[in-house]
Amino acid sequence: MTSEDAKPPRASGRPATIDPDAVAGLALDLFAEHGYENTSMEDIARAAGIGRKSLYRYFASKADLVWGGTEPVIEASTLAFGSFHRQGKSDGDVLAGLREAAIAGVAVIPDLSVTRGRLRLIAEHPELTSRSYESLAPRRERALGFLIENGLSDSAARYLSAAYLAATFEAWMQWAAGSDPDPVPYLMAALEVLRVPGL
Repeated sequence: MTSEDAKPPRASGRPATIDPDAVAGLALDLFAEHGYENTSMEDIARAAGIGRKSLYRYFASKADLVWGGTEPVIEASTLAFGSFHRQGKSDGDVLAGLREAAIAGVAVIPDLSVTRGRLRLIAEHPELTSRSYESLAPRRERALGFLIENGLSDSAARYLSAAYLAATFEAWMQWAAGSDPDPVPYLMAALEVLRVPGL
């Protein structure tokens, strides 16, 4: 047996798991240290100890990295909408359903400091802010479906789902600009301004 035979087999392929939130947190540190414009995807991959291809599997661009992390929030909100619908609450309670969905989304965020960092970057960079309509589209569509299922007309549901997204996004941005640990009071205050058409 030669020394060549004694070497353990070389691992191949991508790492078994990559924690997207950990990578995002590390990227936010790099952005703070070097600036968003001056930090490349290669810099982020190197700092995370992963290959560029692995990073691109999770995030197609720096903007996607900043806007990432919404999938668990969307899923939790969707589950909250479904639970509300199964409970058979009346049409007049749809605002309660929107509040439940907003709170459910907060509960699944693993690290609110990463969310705060992401939102602050979005506020500081117009090219990131301009992606809000596209990036928030899945949440808007879930809210729209929920409102239609609960008896609102198509046009009323579209207006209210758009207002819901705008109000909650502004609540998140106001929370991110400060130092309060809990975003829920901001979300609840934002949702107080909503009204159900015709009720």
